[in-house]
Amino acid sequence: MTAGAAATTRTRNEIAEAIRTFSPAQWARLRLVAKKFAGRGLFSPDDLLQEAFFRALEGERNCPVHVDLVKFLAEAMRSIADGEAEKIENQATVVPVVQPGGVQAGAVDPKAPELGAEDGVISAQNVMAIRRAIFALFPDDSQARDLVEGIMEDFSAEELRKLTDLDETAYASKRRLIRRTIDKHYPEGWKP
Repeated sequence: MTAGAAATTRTRNEIAEAIRTFSPAQWARLRLVAKKFAGRGLFSPDDLLQEAFFRALEGERNCPVHVDLVKFLAEAMRSIADGEAEKIENQATVVPVVQPGGVQAGAVDPKAPELGAEDGVISAQNVMAIRRAIFALFPDDSQARDLVEGIMEDFSAEELRKLTDLDETAYASKRRLIRRTIDKHYPEGWKP
C-alpha cells in the first residue's frame, strides 16, 4: 500500500478501536442490518456481521477515512450477502426426469421465474422514486427518515424503537406524524 493510500483508508487498528467503542445504538443498527441481509438464508445475522468485521480487519475491504464505519460495515454486509446469493443463483438447477407420478429422492423443483431485466429495472426505479418522495417530506427530521427507512425495510416496531432510541409513546407519536404527513401529501396513495 502506498503512503497516499494509507492516508485515505482506515488502518486495522483504527477499525478495531472504533468497533470497541460503538454505542448501543450503533450495535443495534448493525444487528438490524445483519438480520435484514441474513434473511436470504445464507448466513446467520451473527455470522454475516462477523464476516464483515473479518473482511474489514484483514484488509479485504478498505474503509475510507471519510466514511462512517457503521455505514461501511452495513454496506459490506449487503455486498457479502449479495455476492453469496449470486453464487447460488448462478448454479445450474438439475431436475431429474422420472416416470409421471414417480417420486425421485433428492429431486428439486426448478426455480420460479423471476422478473425479467426490464421489469426489474422498472420496479427498482419505482421503489427509488417512492423513497425519494417520502424522504423529501421529512428534510429536517432524521428520526422520521430513519423510521420511514426502517418501515420500508420491514423492521419490527421494537427494532425501530431501538434504532431511533424512542420510547413507546414517542414512537407512536412519530408514527402518527409520518402517517399524517404522507396522507396529507398523497391522500389517494402513491401516484408517480
